[in-house]
Amino acid sequence: MSTYTISIGRVHHSFSNFYELVFDDVVVSDNRQEIVNVPKLVVGLDKSHLWQLAHFNYVIVINGNININDTQFSHYDFSTNTLKFVNSNANILVNNGKDTFSFTQINGGIKPFASSGADKYQFDFTSQELLVKQIPIKSLLIQGFHRDGVTTITNLGGNVNDGFFVSKLKILTDNSLNIDQLKLYNINWQSAEDDVLNKYSHVLPKLTIKQLSILESSIQLPNFLMEKGNIEATNLRYDEQWHFDQSSLAFTADHVVLHDELFSSVLAQLSSHDQEVTIQKVLAKWNKGSINFVGKWKDNALHLDQLTLSDINYELPEKLELSALPRMFRYIKVDKLDIFQSLIIRKQSDFPFTLYNFQVSGTNVTLAKDQKLGILSGIVFFKSEKGSVNRTDIRYPDLVLKFDYENHPSLIFSALASGGMIESKATVDLSKSEPLSLQFNAYGVTSSLLENWKLVKQPPKAINYSANLHGKLLPFSFSGTFSTNGNDYIINFEH
Repeated sequence: MSTYTISIGRVHHSFSNFYELVFDDVVVSDNRQEIVNVPKLVVGLDKSHLWQLAHFNYVIVINGNININDTQFSHYDFSTNTLKFVNSNANILVNNGKDTFSFTQINGGIKPFASSGADKYQFDFTSQELLVKQIPIKSLLIQGFHRDGVTTITNLGGNVNDGFFVSKLKILTDNSLNIDQLKLYNINWQSAEDDVLNKYSHVLPKLTIKQLSILESSIQLPNFLMEKGNIEATNLRYDEQWHFDQSSLAFTADHVVLHDELFSSVLAQLSSHDQEVTIQKVLAKWNKGSINFVGKWKDNALHLDQLTLSDINYELPEKLELSALPRMFRYIKVDKLDIFQSLIIRKQSDFPFTLYNFQVSGTNVTLAKDQKLGILSGIVFFKSEKGSVNRTDIRYPDLVLKFDYENHPSLIFSALASGGMIESKATVDLSKSEPLSLQFNAYGVTSSLLENWKLVKQPPKAINYSANLHGKLLPFSFSGTFSTNGNDYIINFEH
């Protein structure tokens, strides 16, 4: 037990307030720090317990400065019918001294108050500012009562920067939080860490949020940005990890940026049951077009009933290497995939292409497996009204991608080009070092097309021909045979 030193400057008494004493410059210290410094302390004696200095009618702390932890005076038993603070400051250490709540200009009080803890009391406080983890909360208001071991906060609110929050909650007997309502408006939050929620969630107590509203707010992380976002969620629970049983979420935002991809006018409606999330609707504008999908998510697997993109104007990145998806998207499957009236461009120098009025139709398409993105199973039809490949114009290109029983992909391609027609079929065997096998047939198309498309260097001259090639999808990396007019030519790739 610490030893306390108490000093008092002066004591005042007036017969007009016979049961009141006024103390000036009250200072309480222990052997480490100054705990209480009160320029003016007003004490009202209890007429029924006049000579018992452990209970008072009221205690008023005026312009005080208090530095305590959450158990500082638990061994000193005193009580008062009313404990009131006027323009006072307090620094309170919590979580075994790991965190500090710093209150400025506290006004309000507790009725009644007991240092050992009263069975029933009510409280009403305002504070000009509360500082928590370097986050200032202005104009803090907290009102409520305590009864049967449960603290009910009927009104909690404050201003954060240009926004505010309000809440109603209960602190239960096991110190868990039962939050009836939490509403945040115009909150702008930034962090230099993407996993900030996981990093700090361990400090959260066990809690339940019945209704969460985040309105006109922004979040900025290194790989995520939300502007003018609105979130309405129900039945959220945290107990060492987040649980979403019987939860619902509605989300809108003017803009969302995810890994440098901009989405506008975003709308999402979700619900959950038994750890399965039902995606009722997701809509967004993306690359001058729109995207929408519905489906379900469970056990880090996303199963979409339908994924539709329309009027997209998309330029493929120069490097098509894709980073691993987050663990929550370990597997993605789409029952029905549609892309309508879009423009696809790739300017990369090896195989540049442009496709106008680009359309896609796919069924049972696996888009991710083991967190790796791609088209990994199913059947997909691609077509376009016109386009160009390596600066050679083509019309009505048509491509079919499908997988055999061993899940090896094959592609069948046709198009009109240079006044003629081309057909090709490609198969891929990922177990071989030269995985691509290409059968190419041309009718009324000069063989210079093979060089223009960087498949074969200086092929024999012909307008009707076929080529059976194998190699890698790199410039002039194919070898095989070239056939025309009954003659076969050996093709060797350029080293």
